[in-house]
Formats: sequence, structure tokens, C-alpha cells
Amino acid sequence: MGYHVAFDVAQNGLQWMVPFVASMCGGLFLLLGWAIRRSGDREVVFKGFWFQLFGGIGVLFALIFLVSDWSVYRSASKALSDHDYSVAEGVVSEFKPMPPGGHANESFRIGGVSFSYGSGFGSTVFNSAWNNGMIHDGVAARIYYRGPDILRVEVK
Repeated sequence: MGYHVAFDVAQNGLQWMVPFVASMCGGLFLLLGWAIRRSGDREVVFKGFWFQLFGGIGVLFALIFLVSDWSVYRSASKALSDHDYSVAEGVVSEFKPMPPGGHANESFRIGGVSFSYGSGFGSTVFNSAWNNGMIHDGVAARIYYRGPDILRVEVK
């Protein structure tokens, strides 16, 4: 029985949904602030300004988040296509899962190499959100990685 691909950064692609939703929320705040400021009621014009300010900050944050994720995605995909990575192969040991409440790192060892990753909020590379139980103690796996980033996971 051979290995099968459980995760591949190039196949899973850029995680654009979080920045998209954040920019839509920011855009709604901008639009709502504009409407409030145009209402003509002097008592609420200042509130409209605050809506626009927070909306603008939200859109800016979303764009920065998207550019950052795009950079990680391009770098990880390029590393895979250029074969610029290391490989760890063997049986997973010392697996420490993410606790039910989150807020910790999941970790394991394989082939003498230790791996640790977080919950993966908006992350493109392998994280606990991508794991879905495929990495656990005793499973035979092959991990393609560059630095701390896991680019591809194959399991038996």
C-alpha cells in the first residue's frame, strides 16, 4: 500500500475567503457611514465618520492579509515546483493534538524531525484545520517541508 496525498499547498490553493469576507464587512461599514453622513442630520454625521473610519481600516486590514497570504502561497507553491524542500518520512510519534478549545500548537515528530503548527486561521500551509485526524501517532507519513512550513503531506 503506497502513500496518498492528504495535503498539498499547490492543490489547496490560496485561502482568500477570510480576507474577502473582511473586506465585504469593511465595505458595508464604509457604505453605511457614507449614507449616515449624507442624511443631513447634524447629530449623526460624526457617527457616520466613525463608521467610515472603521470600514476603511477593515478594508485595509483585509488587503494586507490577502497580500500576506498570497506571498506565503506563492513562496510555498514555488518551493514545491522547484523541489526546494526537505522530506521527513517514517512513523508519526509524540503527537500532541490541538486541545478542544484551541489556543495551542499541534505537534509531532517524524523521522527525527519535529513539527509544530497552530490552528491555521487563514493559513495557506498545513495546520490543525487541514489535519482532520490524518496525522496521529503510529501513522506512516511523508512530510515535505521548508523551514517551519509543511508544504505537502502524504500518508499510508
